[in-house]
Amino acid sequence: MKKLSVVLSGLIYPVTMMHYFWRAFERRKDIDLFVTGPFFDTWIPWANGMNLPHKYVKRPNLPLPKDTAKMSVDTMIIHDSIPKKIDLWIECDAGWRFSNRPPGTIVAQIQTDPHVLKRDYRKVMDRYDYRFCMQTPYIEDDEYYLPYAYDPELHYPMDLEKEYDVCLIGLQYPKRIRVLNRLKSKYVVRDGIGTIYDEYREEYNKSRVSFSWSSKRDLPARVWESFAMGIPLVTNYVDDLSTNLFFHPTHYLHYKTEDEAVEKIEWLLANEDEALEMAHHALKQVEPHTWDARVEKILKTCELINTQTKRLYG
Repeated sequence: MKKLSVVLSGLIYPVTMMHYFWRAFERRKDIDLFVTGPFFDTWIPWANGMNLPHKYVKRPNLPLPKDTAKMSVDTMIIHDSIPKKIDLWIECDAGWRFSNRPPGTIVAQIQTDPHVLKRDYRKVMDRYDYRFCMQTPYIEDDEYYLPYAYDPELHYPMDLEKEYDVCLIGLQYPKRIRVLNRLKSKYVVRDGIGTIYDEYREEYNKSRVSFSWSSKRDLPARVWESFAMGIPLVTNYVDDLSTNLFFHPTHYLHYKTEDEAVEKIEWLLANEDEALEMAHHALKQVEPHTWDARVEKILKTCELINTQTKRLYG
């Protein structure tokens, strides 16, 4: 079988959106994948910087020194270390990219954080054949919508005893903190940051309700993951929920204010049967939204495979 040569580049922390694409590409038998970018080993810049468990470090084919994350780096410096023929080069852009157009037959950009980096993305838009934006409120002309997703090997229901009433693992923005602090007077709350992958799944599966609040108009990965783990979800409303056919109150409960967030969480905690039924509907609805499906969409959009998955190259 002739395989597609794909290069994936970007910032390489222990966990990033790029890692989910990386894992999904590796699951395909029709891809030869090569990964490169500034490599940070166990370190990630959450909460002014922390080190995560070494077991979750995924080393790329060509790790660049972490200092290159702050430099202008031309692909010519790695010319002799990368594949000679590259069908598709994807820059998974979380704020770093090469200073020139990479040497792929097709070059694509994935805008992982358009809610905070859109102005920066606009500076380099002309270098790409395809641009994928992961949030529809920030999508522009000639860009393709590619939402976040869940990893079926990481995010799934587990039959674990419940230890927490409410869970929000992630960056602790003030509005999130205020809601969680109000709940802590009556309930067992699991919050904080730095728990990833297996431990993240286990902690959420020990929780009766998942709580989310977007930083802007984005739909966090936490929402997709909560649905996939079968955890009843309370979240603020953003347009991409209905864009992807998730609706209140069938799949989640939404709120507009802190008071309403607390009220909806307490309602789910007091009505377990309804909460579990809602989570079941969400679990079924989210099923096709895997990172594997997102990779498939990239390849089809770039016309490297067609809808019958026949290769259109070579």
